[in-house]
Amino acid sequence: MYLNEASKLSGATQRAIRLYDSVGLLTVSRVGKYRVYNQENIYLIKLIKEAQTLGVALSDMVALKGENEDFDWQAVSHCLIQKQAAVEEKIKELELQRERIKNYRVSIDKCIQELDSYP
Repeated sequence: MYLNEASKLSGATQRAIRLYDSVGLLTVSRVGKYRVYNQENIYLIKLIKEAQTLGVALSDMVALKGENEDFDWQAVSHCLIQKQAAVEEKIKELELQRERIKNYRVSIDKCIQELDSYP
């Protein structure tokens, strides 16, 4: 299948697919000047696209692939474990910030009540 159909099947834009190819994330066969995509390419495009939504940069994916034809899936798993740990740390930070905001609002509300009680 050609680029247009690969784009429709994978949900990725044609521009994104070309980018994945240009940075070495895809190995696509050619017929003349046309790239010809197969089901494995579609699957990989979907994986790349999903990884991006999880915050994995294309440069990280290129490093995970390295010189190999395929990804080092153990390295991918390790990368995702690190991503998950970073997200969990960010959640803790945000929960702390939420608690601090709540306490600050309570403090301000008390000040407002005290100011309102003065004649």
